[in-house]
Amino acid sequence: LVSIGSKDLSGGARPAPPERPEALIAFILENFHAIHRAELPELQRLAAKVERVHGDHADCPAGLAKLLLTMEADLEEHMHKEETALFPMFAAGGGACAQFAVRRMLAEHDDHTKALLRLAELTCDFTPPVGACGSWRALYKGCAKLNADLREHIRIENEVLFPQFS
Repeated sequence: LVSIGSKDLSGGARPAPPERPEALIAFILENFHAIHRAELPELQRLAAKVERVHGDHADCPAGLAKLLLTMEADLEEHMHKEETALFPMFAAGGGACAQFAVRRMLAEHDDHTKALLRLAELTCDFTPPVGACGSWRALYKGCAKLNADLREHIRIENEVLFPQFS
């Protein structure tokens, strides 16, 4: 069980994603969109705390709170596009515009992947320094979970959902 503050981030074994588009979209909304929205604010809070308290430590992840804030804004914009345009388009059967929309989402997924690389860099591959406080350790566990969740989110959309409409 991984916990960040009072938030449960256990990330237990997730069931295999369904293949039917309607069920897969519901799966994505529940297992990724909702989770990202719930967990990112707490990660930002912890990052700001660690930077404030340990700013003079050589391994302090300076800039991590800002990166997480940017990631949250970018993800929120991306998920909003999916929820209000792309997923309803898929539910209606796709159509000619779906291919254009999928290409745009793939490009945004590339941007999210670049942000994840920066996240790993700032957190020394999610490895807190020896003697790190509980907040610092929880922050890095939460960032590792975000990394794993977002990578799986992107993989499922890129490899399972989008090919059905492109």
